[in-house]
Amino acid sequence: MEIHWTNLDGLEEKDRQGAEVRFRKLGATHNDLIDLRITGKKNGHRARAGEEVRIACLARGREIVAARSADQVGRALHDAIDAFEREVWRLRERRRDRRGGRNRAESESETG
Repeated sequence: MEIHWTNLDGLEEKDRQGAEVRFRKLGATHNDLIDLRITGKKNGHRARAGEEVRIACLARGREIVAARSADQVGRALHDAIDAFEREVWRLRERRRDRRGGRNRAESESETG
């Protein structure tokens, strides 16, 4: 898995390292996460927080995207990673469910 960081100038090194550990841990047991891009930008909307972090990842032909805003870039990154992890696990659960459903249908047709 390749990790690309863009426009996260205000991010502290400890936050970046912590994020990389979380991403590597998420990708350690599965090879479905291919190319991970983390992008930061200032959010110009007055009612919202000032920093936005967007995580986009190719995962075997699908794109997983999570974005969060906060008053600090480190907080926005943490929140975006939480959302990204949930999306990865949902994708993996759907794949498992499809495989399980297909196997049950095949075994029923063989015994019936």
